[in-house]
Amino acid sequence: MALYLLQQVTAQRSELMTAKPYDSSLYKKRFALCSMRHAFLIVLSWSFLGLTTISGCGMPRHLTATVDEMSARGEFSQALSYVEEHEEDYQKRNRLLFYLDEGMLAFSLGDFEKAVRAFTAAEQLMEELYTISISGEATTFLISDNTAPYRGEDFESVMVNLFLALSYANLSKIEDALVEARKIDSKLAAINLQYDEEQQNAYREDPFARMLIGIFYEMGQTSADLNDAYISYYLAINGYDSEYQRFGLSVPAILAENALSTAAFMGAREQDKLRQRFPSQPFPGLVDRKARAEVYGLHLNGRAPVKEAATIVFPMPDGFLLKLAFPTYKKVDKRIVGGRLYAKAPEEDTAIHSTFTVAEPIGKIAKENLADRKGRIVAKTIARVTAKYLAVKAAQRAAKEAGGRDYGALAGFLTGITGNILAFASEEPDLRSWRTLPAEILISKLALEPGTYQFWAECYDASGIVVRKVELGDRDLKAGDRVILQFRTTE
Repeated sequence: MALYLLQQVTAQRSELMTAKPYDSSLYKKRFALCSMRHAFLIVLSWSFLGLTTISGCGMPRHLTATVDEMSARGEFSQALSYVEEHEEDYQKRNRLLFYLDEGMLAFSLGDFEKAVRAFTAAEQLMEELYTISISGEATTFLISDNTAPYRGEDFESVMVNLFLALSYANLSKIEDALVEARKIDSKLAAINLQYDEEQQNAYREDPFARMLIGIFYEMGQTSADLNDAYISYYLAINGYDSEYQRFGLSVPAILAENALSTAAFMGAREQDKLRQRFPSQPFPGLVDRKARAEVYGLHLNGRAPVKEAATIVFPMPDGFLLKLAFPTYKKVDKRIVGGRLYAKAPEEDTAIHSTFTVAEPIGKIAKENLADRKGRIVAKTIARVTAKYLAVKAAQRAAKEAGGRDYGALAGFLTGITGNILAFASEEPDLRSWRTLPAEILISKLALEPGTYQFWAECYDASGIVVRKVELGDRDLKAGDRVILQFRTTE
């Protein structure tokens, strides 16, 4: 339609160039030509902005599709190489997603040094993008959220610190791990301060992070560490009771056991309080725990939900079509639903095992977090669509009036219909997300006598059939050791 309008302008210009100097119709045609040029510039602007939004602002489809396919097959090394080779394809607007994907894939491979560098860069960029410039915000209002740099969902910002903490813990940098884990609490509070009280997110607490903090503190084993560990465990219990029940989770037995053990150190009053809460939960004393090694297994399972477009189209009385488009999360199906962690000493005939329990429902948090701000997204979308509609109508009236009797109807028609088409096409939701995240984190724990052990995990489907065995290597364990082993499954 824009090309047709350009042809009309060119034809009228040629006629004017060959007209007599004082032709009585020259003035009207010149005025009409100005009108049509004006209309063409409007349409050209919409065309450019619309095409830019559609083709260049979101993540390239070939990139996300390839990384998704490799991740689904568990080919994390190939996926990481592909991401790094195609770093330029992420473009400036999607720079954050490059760091997030690089960090998560490196973490899945056990390259924790690279994961720390990538997640640190991601956190720094998130802080830089926290305050969007007025011009950038105006662009997203007029065209699409895709035109702005991706800042990440609120929960994604929290997950950066969670995986930074785990990366540091795997590097035996416990103080750094504690720093990152503590940031989660302050970050959740800061995130919710952005919104009015009635608009605040339901995701205000992360008890899994608090449980990790307790485990990290226990690695110190001083009196002060045990005191801080108990406080973290107690807050984690409250968090699972008050916050994560809506996700179908209860307090993990590992958390109850550790909390009861450290409560004994705190005194009879604290122990009695927790014993009333968990009357049948067995737990070892601190002396027994110090005589053994404790191995925590973390199972990063499945793939995080992906965003897809939800679209509503409705006609206006004047024939214009308006489109409301906003993102929604779609669950990625997974075959593996659980597993067991095994340890076997060379001299033993049988292995010791423990069952994994879901402790961090990342996929459910993602869906809830987006649902919490759906009202804000829809309100902004309605305002943007309305502004586009009014702008096209104003341009249509201006072109029609300026064109006069001979050319006003054509100029107004072309401006209106072309503007409506491009406004409709440019209204696309922001479907960018951290697609390499797992859907959930499961935890298990083994208390072992000092010695050398071989570790592995067996993962099963909904029928209880083992569908995958994951070798986790050998470890020499000493009394009092606290070790974290993790692995990733995506099928």
